[in-house]
Amino acid sequence: MSKLIPLKLQPPRDRLLEEVKHEVQAGLAQSLHAAVHANFSPDSQPLGASRCWDVEVKAGNRPSVRLPLKVSISQVFDRSSGKLVVLGATGAGKTTTLLELAKVLVSRAQKDASLPVPVLFELGTWKEHSGAIADWLIAQLQYKYSISPAAGKKWLTAQKLLPLLDGLDEVETHRQNLCIQAINQFVDSELKPKHLVACSSFEVYKNCPTRFKLQAAVLLKPLTETQIKNYLLEARSRELWYSIENEPELLKLAKTPLLLSMMALAYDDILIEAWKRITSAEEQRKYLLTAYIRHQIAREVKQYPRNKELRPEQIRHWLGWLARRMEQQGIQEFYLDRIPSSWLQTSQQQRKYQFGVKLLGGLIWVILGLIATLVSGSIWGLIAGAVVAVISALLPGIPGIESLILRLVLWSNGYIPWDYRRFLDAAADRLLLQKTGDRRYRFIHDLLQKHFAEI
Repeated sequence: MSKLIPLKLQPPRDRLLEEVKHEVQAGLAQSLHAAVHANFSPDSQPLGASRCWDVEVKAGNRPSVRLPLKVSISQVFDRSSGKLVVLGATGAGKTTTLLELAKVLVSRAQKDASLPVPVLFELGTWKEHSGAIADWLIAQLQYKYSISPAAGKKWLTAQKLLPLLDGLDEVETHRQNLCIQAINQFVDSELKPKHLVACSSFEVYKNCPTRFKLQAAVLLKPLTETQIKNYLLEARSRELWYSIENEPELLKLAKTPLLLSMMALAYDDILIEAWKRITSAEEQRKYLLTAYIRHQIAREVKQYPRNKELRPEQIRHWLGWLARRMEQQGIQEFYLDRIPSSWLQTSQQQRKYQFGVKLLGGLIWVILGLIATLVSGSIWGLIAGAVVAVISALLPGIPGIESLILRLVLWSNGYIPWDYRRFLDAAADRLLLQKTGDRRYRFIHDLLQKHFAEI
């Protein structure tokens, strides 16, 4: 029945569940693993049937144990009383693992109203001045899902939220240990959740003196050479396997699932012999990211008809500008309707923006006054509109007008294309971005965001 009711009219809990469900589905469907899986042989297992990497689980002081392939992350979650930390190298599949868990938890919560709502939060948005984790969660619920602070606090108090915290790596280095401490304080507080899952790079977590007060840790292991071979053969990338099987440095890169998927997708744009001659692991990775971008940019997408495609240098320029702004602000998710005016680069641009907001706002009031004059036959409507137009120049701008003028200024300076949403949707189809909501986007991975920021 809820599917027949518009999302905005559904009860807050149902609406939040639907939004998280869409976010999870989009994240899994727009993953590189899903794109590679499209080339898998017909008799291979369907997407999500099993992972291609090994997982170890450690609970308390007991020794680590290898997780059988048939055991899912949701089963580990259940056995650890729903308090879990997911660790692994950059690109090892932590976010994918978290999304797989979220998919199961959302389904459970939709069937059982007594269960808490799983919600994805990006720890990169947490700052020291954000205060307690509970306050930050409430603020993020309002910002990301338009849940009122009163409702957010009520849900936290009643233990109706299940925080899924991703990206400790994206917290500023000197604040990472403070972030773990803040999460532990939340776990021990009177607002403590029944369940909580956190994700972190193993290296980042290892370098923090504080440990999470959670029941168990899941460690995603690098791929073995056998797993790499099987993955590529199933993905019909036999030639790629033959090209790297005797190259220790390239095999080392391939042990990261993210990079292996990029190799499989971008193989036609990789000059293997040139790649082999690169001696630095960092430069080898940059070469792969560049080849992946070049390959994905060349793909045809539905947003632009043939012969009206954007030039590759335009796509790189606009995505590079977006990545730099996101890196400077320390965010992983971009909201099309919430571009901050601080993204303007010069004082001249700021002046143009402020003038445009006041001018357009004033014109709207004058036009409304003119309409009132024509309807009523009295000049007082026009006079009132003019007076309000003058007064409005001294007041804060109208949000819709501010957003329009800001995008006009950014477009006139070459930072964004005219039809920005169309461009962002096309970048998502090219698997350079992910579309996580109606007007929300993020880069396919933080590595790609950082790489674009350096362009």
